[in-house]
Amino acid sequence: MQHLQYLSPLFLSLVGGLAVGNAGVSLVWAKPALDFAAKRFMRIGVALLGLQIGFHTFAEIGARGFLTILLVVLLTFTGVRFAARRFGLGEEISMLIAGGFAICGASAIAAIGAARKSSSTAISYAIGMVTICGTLSIFVIPPITRALSLSHQTSGAWIGAAVHDVGQVIATAGLVGGATIKYAVVSKLTRVVLLAPLLVILTLEGRRGGSDGAKLSLKTLIPPFIAFFILFVIINNAFTLSTSTANFFSLVSKIFLSAGIFAMATNVKFSALRTIGAKPFLFGISAWIVCGALTLGILRAVGI
Repeated sequence: MQHLQYLSPLFLSLVGGLAVGNAGVSLVWAKPALDFAAKRFMRIGVALLGLQIGFHTFAEIGARGFLTILLVVLLTFTGVRFAARRFGLGEEISMLIAGGFAICGASAIAAIGAARKSSSTAISYAIGMVTICGTLSIFVIPPITRALSLSHQTSGAWIGAAVHDVGQVIATAGLVGGATIKYAVVSKLTRVVLLAPLLVILTLEGRRGGSDGAKLSLKTLIPPFIAFFILFVIINNAFTLSTSTANFFSLVSKIFLSAGIFAMATNVKFSALRTIGAKPFLFGISAWIVCGALTLGILRAVGI
């Protein structure tokens, strides 16, 4: 029971939304509000994540650490996306799962899904997949760090670079103990800050792949919520926010993300999920194992 506190609020919101949406009760009366929350609240929550990112934090891991994590993110995203396509998954689910594995789990999936206008079914499935893997990490990674006698720095860097959700990173590092959590948070935040450039790249890719030939502009290239995300990162580093203020906005971000995911999940029916089949699940577990092992291998190879 003590491990229930480590479950991501986003995952709990997903489960709650799925339960309500599949309870056999008509939600027609609430559809306008749910649609509004699924679109607007999700974007607001993602934008507010920028207030949790401080550039000074990254100085602790140095250039070598940053470049290593950047390499891990690039290899994870491109590798998982390519492998998922080869595995027979659709482009939409492949991209969402790759983003969730590479950056920050459900938050990255929500952001990518919003930017690329992905279906609720694909977003919900991807969130469920990366959350299952992230939850497994809480119980699997700590024993491995002890079995391999990894240092706190190596353990923390591995956890921060391989575990998906921020809450799960903290939970996993907390079970390892010592200074592990410090290095895990720094490593994780380095991944999170890469969300903005990834979203810009994917948005540009989507525009370039469109057939309407619309002229690109700053507004079409960078959706408003991405621009606000970047703005909040700048604000967070230009001004010193008090701990209470930072905690407040962190809570507000989680509330908006949770509300958005809950609303989105109410539109997802299990019958639709069944049409996807078990292949994404089997692929996700396999990718989790391979990416985790590859990440640790890279960290050890560069001496972290």
